[in-house]
Amino acid sequence: MHQIRRAIIADAHLIAPLWRSFLEARSQADPSMQLKPNFDLEKYVEKQLKTPNSYSFVAEHQKTIIGFLFTYVYDESLPPELSATTEMWDTPLKPRRVGSVLGLYVLEEHRNPKLIKELIEAAIAQAEALKVSDIDVLISREQTGIHSLLEKAGFTKSAIQYTRHYNINNDNLPPLNSATSESIKVQMPSPGMIPLRDPKTQQNVLNLQGEQVFLFPLKDHLGNLLKTSSGLPVYSTPLRDPETQDWVFDQDGKLVVCPVLFDEDGNIIEYQGIPLFCPPLYERSGDKLILKQDGEGNYLFAEVEHNEDGTIKRSPDGKPMFKYD
Repeated sequence: MHQIRRAIIADAHLIAPLWRSFLEARSQADPSMQLKPNFDLEKYVEKQLKTPNSYSFVAEHQKTIIGFLFTYVYDESLPPELSATTEMWDTPLKPRRVGSVLGLYVLEEHRNPKLIKELIEAAIAQAEALKVSDIDVLISREQTGIHSLLEKAGFTKSAIQYTRHYNINNDNLPPLNSATSESIKVQMPSPGMIPLRDPKTQQNVLNLQGEQVFLFPLKDHLGNLLKTSSGLPVYSTPLRDPETQDWVFDQDGKLVVCPVLFDEDGNIIEYQGIPLFCPPLYERSGDKLILKQDGEGNYLFAEVEHNEDGTIKRSPDGKPMFKYD
């Protein structure tokens, strides 16, 4: 007999050996996944168990843990503190609430469809209780049994991932980013500044220099705060990558934000009381949607359309119209 239950922090030292077996099996199937030598997996598992919105389940047989399923739930939408001042997402896709599977493993001698099915059902029940819109699962091609179980549970195959591994020497790699300070600088925010958070983990975002990134209320050329018609401050809308949903930084490590939209008299344009920003331009690169840049690497944004008299052209419901060509 076996039972399925939520994992607790005290289970970390018992789950860690299973995680190692899981990662070793994955690295054999996928050479791009290489396990670090002497990595403290017990500490890693404990951290996962302590992480907010992380939901982990274990299977027990005679009070011995024989398997696990680790999941994480996150929102692709902006943090709550920004939603009140932001109307426009910088991605054409609607944000999702996602349940993501971090790892599933059962000791070989205990593997059977019934046990694995119960682990999966426990995770699905938790995800449904949190009202996720989607559950994303990455399964290696040789795990045909899991493929079948997931399809029976209502999952559909939405993509095929290909990898090509290179054996490289880590010495003398060409730099991609500027050096990050070894000691992370913690900046105290000025009044009105909002710390930028990772939409997946809700952790504070650091720039390439290791400094915490903040969103700040916009000011005019005289240094006065820009405010909405209801008297609220106006905050920059940061740009997000349409594929990864990560915040975008320019070549100098500065956060890229969408320009605020002004009318012909220099006033901020609002729609239903919410300030509007110029949306980014996109283009296709193969089968991927990417942000459009000019020859110097600057990100490009749509311009508003104008009528012959110079006023801003609007749709029947009053929204400004943009040129996306």
